[in-house]
Amino acid sequence: MGRTIAVSAALFMMALGVFSQARTLQFVNYDDNLYVTENTYVRDGLTKKSVMWAFTTAYTGNRQPITWLSHMLDITIYGLKPSGHHITNILIHGANSVLLFILLNLMTGSLWRSAFVAALFCVHPLHVETAAWISERKGLLSAFFWLSAMLFYVSYVKKPSVLRYLPVLFCFIASLLSKPIAVMLPVALLLIDYWPLGRKSNIQIVIEKIPFFLLSGIMGVLTYQAQRDWNVEEFFNVLPFTQRLGNALISYAMYLYNTVVPISLSPIYVYHDTINISQAVLCAAVVISVSAASIVFIKRTPYFFVGWFWFLSVLLPVAGFAQVGYQSMADRYSYLPLIGLFIVIATAAGQWAAGVARRGVILCIAAVAILTASSYLSVRQTAYWRDDISLFSRAANVTPSNFIALFNLGSAYLSHGNEDDALANYNKSIAIKPSYEKPYVSAGFIMLHKNRPNEASLYFAKAADLDPGDPAPVYGTGLVLMSMGRRDDALVYFRKALSIDPNFGPAKEYIR
Repeated sequence: MGRTIAVSAALFMMALGVFSQARTLQFVNYDDNLYVTENTYVRDGLTKKSVMWAFTTAYTGNRQPITWLSHMLDITIYGLKPSGHHITNILIHGANSVLLFILLNLMTGSLWRSAFVAALFCVHPLHVETAAWISERKGLLSAFFWLSAMLFYVSYVKKPSVLRYLPVLFCFIASLLSKPIAVMLPVALLLIDYWPLGRKSNIQIVIEKIPFFLLSGIMGVLTYQAQRDWNVEEFFNVLPFTQRLGNALISYAMYLYNTVVPISLSPIYVYHDTINISQAVLCAAVVISVSAASIVFIKRTPYFFVGWFWFLSVLLPVAGFAQVGYQSMADRYSYLPLIGLFIVIATAAGQWAAGVARRGVILCIAAVAILTASSYLSVRQTAYWRDDISLFSRAANVTPSNFIALFNLGSAYLSHGNEDDALANYNKSIAIKPSYEKPYVSAGFIMLHKNRPNEASLYFAKAADLDPGDPAPVYGTGLVLMSMGRRDDALVYFRKALSIDPNFGPAKEYIR
């Protein structure tokens, strides 16, 4: 017990140490406005109205009331000071690292192996995005309740009863209501049933998972509908299946590569219109070969089978088979899936060293080297999250043709009053992806502010053609006409903007 407490404390302090600069990070113009800074319900804090909204909204395309309540609580405690919101993230990440250690130690009885997996989970650079990005609070909370559910499940397996079963179900529901990625928890429970819990296959194992799969199915349907409504201007399952399959396979391989070489990490990896067939085939061969090997050697290395299929299955909902938006993959998606790979690495290393002289020293040196390198890279990666310009400059530098990063970088410069650099980055984004509507709108407003209405009207016209459901370019065209003294014509466009979105506030100012 003493060693368990000591390791848990060390893990928590490790999280605080590696992410100590979080208190200096700012909000970023990448969903933080939707989740906190411009969300009027969240900014009201914990009120009756805001709590009701949290449980009834599908805002941002997800039903995640626990996440909303968490942000509201932060507002109540810290207000709009970003340091407090970041500190909450790091505290939850530290708690998740401790929960993972306790869970693995309880299941396997291997304290130091479990400690290494949890420590790698704590400091791996791929987890910087989840820990350092305020808007990814949902991933941290979902993981917290996911790991809590597994802890209760281990207790239930040791002595099955309704009273031990209900906390598992409760934590699963809480995980789903934090972030829908938790739909794969029932699969993870089946995997640990095989190893390390070693439960004999019987009908009871399947029956006890039925409520979990039913809840996953319900949440899957609700999320599909919410995402479809939220992403009306983007594509959702309209790409050919072969293209989505190719992207998913390449993404799986890229997650593996970034796990081993976490150097050029970015908050955004854009989905490209064409897939390199040879690259997709090679990635498919890797995934199929490793999967086949894990099945062939399942009796000899059950941890390999469980860890690998944990990685594949937990990542499945966000692998790209059902495409939402322009991202091809995301570091945050790997937060829970990488646990499977870390288990494989730690267990395989332990077994390999079983017959090696001075294995304890060798493993200790290797573990310290890996954790030190990971910590250093995580500290460096966290620094890029200090503000918008730093974050998206980095993203644009390390990911080629990243039109979303360039658009966000332009918006970051604009928020600092630098219209010239903002316009330059908007035009770079347009040059890469001419069908991406957002930079046209922003560039149009800059041209209008520079008193260049003719150029502004061209940007607005193109944006309106690309996305007829966006009132902003229609409103912008109205402003252009107003600047030319054509008030009556402008009012037509303001009314049209309101017909698209009756709640579009700027146009209401002109229609009374």
